[in-house]
Amino acid sequence: MDCRMNVLFIYTNINGLHDDSYAFGLASIVSVARDSGYNAKVIIVRGKSEYPKVLEEIIAFKPRVIGFTSVSSQFSFVKDIAGLVKEKIPDCITVCGGVHPTINPGCILEAKCLDAIFVGESEDSFVEFLNKAERGQDYKDVDNLAYVLDAEVKINKLKPLIANLDRLPYPDKEIYPYADTLKETGHAPFLFSRGCPFLCSYCSNHMIAKRYGLLRNNPRYRSVQSCIAEIEETVKKFDLKTIWILDDIFGIDKKWRLEFCAEYKKRIKIKFICILRVDVIDDEFMRMLKDSGCFRIFIGIESGNDFVRRTIMNRNMTNDQIIRAFRIAHKYGLQTNAINMMGLPGETEDMVWDTIKLNRIIKPTVSCVNIFYPYKGTKLGDQCFQQGLVNESVYSDFSNERRESVLNFSPEYKKKLVYYLENWEMLVYPFNFKKRLIKFLRKTFLWSYLRAFARRFITT
Repeated sequence: MDCRMNVLFIYTNINGLHDDSYAFGLASIVSVARDSGYNAKVIIVRGKSEYPKVLEEIIAFKPRVIGFTSVSSQFSFVKDIAGLVKEKIPDCITVCGGVHPTINPGCILEAKCLDAIFVGESEDSFVEFLNKAERGQDYKDVDNLAYVLDAEVKINKLKPLIANLDRLPYPDKEIYPYADTLKETGHAPFLFSRGCPFLCSYCSNHMIAKRYGLLRNNPRYRSVQSCIAEIEETVKKFDLKTIWILDDIFGIDKKWRLEFCAEYKKRIKIKFICILRVDVIDDEFMRMLKDSGCFRIFIGIESGNDFVRRTIMNRNMTNDQIIRAFRIAHKYGLQTNAINMMGLPGETEDMVWDTIKLNRIIKPTVSCVNIFYPYKGTKLGDQCFQQGLVNESVYSDFSNERRESVLNFSPEYKKKLVYYLENWEMLVYPFNFKKRLIKFLRKTFLWSYLRAFARRFITT
């Protein structure tokens, strides 16, 4: 198919929490644009200092359309770059999709430099939009599009969620520089399902469901054959050391996970990592995971305090369930990463210690913690704003997202939260001298060299 107009995609990862620069949603949109014959290009932006170079690339590429994706912390940078684009190429159409516009579509009122945003799952709508933009037609009636009309946000109807994910091409790994992600993280990321049925108050999934008029964002799976075939295709093109399956919760569907694990064991000889919840963990599942090639699981604990976990976070699990899940995982020799959160509204210092004490009991291979950040559009985030709990001048900066609290705690308590963040592993593992040595090395110039060495040669 002949190439048509130029379409540029920009992903910002500035002051980000993770090295990973591969966004599955954007990579999927790149694929459908590519398969529709458009000349697609991707630019990754990792710092404001790159703006001049990025602008030069944009001017040289001459895109008719620029598509961004954004989480809440990146939206200010999207506005920055879109503003620079409009100054130099005023007739270029600028749009943005992703989680932030989906759960907080009012964000477009802050971004006069964006012509429109996409809400929800938009592969099909984006191609329709490109077709109209290329022909010079009015695209404002395209499904999933939102724009400003008479100082108000108008959201068009949403196409139904895609039931058959197999009809989509694999997320692009060539125009979108997948090789860079492999270098940065040491892991090859894959996504085989969309959605999570749980209703954690701080997460976006319940609001995505609400956007579609649903009670829950129940997961939809690609066929096992599609998933394994994508891995095999990727193995032929890249040197994969470790695979990381980034589904929100791996294998909730028992039939799917049974078939996947069997096929993975038979056809893929690379160790993998996945993400689980304690209430899906049992002996049969852990035995199956270990046998199929899984070596590490990430599990969200979030809080060791029952009130915080169940009432504030809406995570209906008990400490006994958590302890049992980790005991089973360790029984089958799986490494465990415990994910925790602190600094929630209504939480006290004693409640933070409940989390530390629970981590000491479950003995995860790695324990990590973030400070709660109230994202607009989530149930808990909106409650924090409505109740006046947020220091909005600090919130809008995002430079210390999840590293400092933006709630109106006392300065003393905010300092304590930072102390717990910086010393978390020492508090969870007070007698683990290996972890103390690693903490010391992280403060030296040797750490980056050791980290690069480990990513290159160590798969476990």
